[in-house]
Amino acid sequence: MNEREGAYPQGKMNKIVTINDIAEAAGVGKGTVDRVLHNRGRVSEETREKVLRCIKELGYKPNVAARMLAKRNVYRIAVVYHNTERDFWEQVESGISRAEEEYRQMGIVVDRYIISKISIEKQLEFIEHAIREKYDGLAIVPYSSASISDALNRAVSQGMKVVTFNNDEACRRLCYVGQDSLQSGRTAGRLMGMIAPPNSRYVVITPVIEGMKGIDQRYEGFKEILNVCRPDMELHGVYNCRQDGKQAYERTLELLDEGSVDAIYVSNVVVSEVARAVFDRGVQHRIKLVGHDLTDTIKDYISNDTIDITIGQEPEIQGYIAVERICKALLQDEEIKTDYYTKIEVVIKENLAYR
Repeated sequence: MNEREGAYPQGKMNKIVTINDIAEAAGVGKGTVDRVLHNRGRVSEETREKVLRCIKELGYKPNVAARMLAKRNVYRIAVVYHNTERDFWEQVESGISRAEEEYRQMGIVVDRYIISKISIEKQLEFIEHAIREKYDGLAIVPYSSASISDALNRAVSQGMKVVTFNNDEACRRLCYVGQDSLQSGRTAGRLMGMIAPPNSRYVVITPVIEGMKGIDQRYEGFKEILNVCRPDMELHGVYNCRQDGKQAYERTLELLDEGSVDAIYVSNVVVSEVARAVFDRGVQHRIKLVGHDLTDTIKDYISNDTIDITIGQEPEIQGYIAVERICKALLQDEEIKTDYYTKIEVVIKENLAYR
């Protein structure tokens, strides 16, 4: 195909499209284009649509680096999370580091505040510190607490860009980044219903994690679907455990020794400890085991047929997007309104090598 003058929009070629180009194409002033780009000031709906159409046709991309040089600012972002389940949170950290590296040259500084053991008091202390130090952004795994919500709202009221990730909490944040926990649990319930033998007796093992309501939502979703799709299955019991997994391992051994269960559902990464008990008793081909998250240990138990199904939540992407969205809000004045839901990733032995 021969190129003709005017055959392609300028944005499709190598020319850098400027605000002047958009203004000329739309027949308006640069100030009008600026107001449309930043959604401020009064612009008629007809003019707005015309400008937006030209932006799309010309392929205009904001020059972030140029904006950064013009502003000559350094933006500081605090990231607050816990790393109790180290294998999982190392994946989150990988995403945070990738975003940090990508935006460093544009003046972004990322400071991490890591809680070794989940504590509402410690998290509150870190939020207050971020407010005092006047951080520009805050990415946080918030615990469900009125004091946490209040503190986050105060941070927002002082101009801080707040993004919650992995776990959500009611506050005036820009958005939430993470999995839809209720739907993830529903998926687990549907899958358990597909693989469990008729009239199976099953147990639920769920860790007690202060302030992490997403874990409870998974169980609610699991229960909701399984009760409908497999009414023949009998719930033998729901067992709580500490997050370190030791109780989960010991309780699973007891249940297996009683010989009273055929299937087990585990609501988070503790599935690796339940799998260890199943493997140690040598009953991996009899017990149907469904859980959540994906670490190297969980992969090993999938490979040797101990864990039948696990549901991943893209932790690396959670860490990356949480920081990236704050960067876009700060550097590009991008208006962030929608939540970002990571995939509900079903992993079995047959697709393990492809993820």
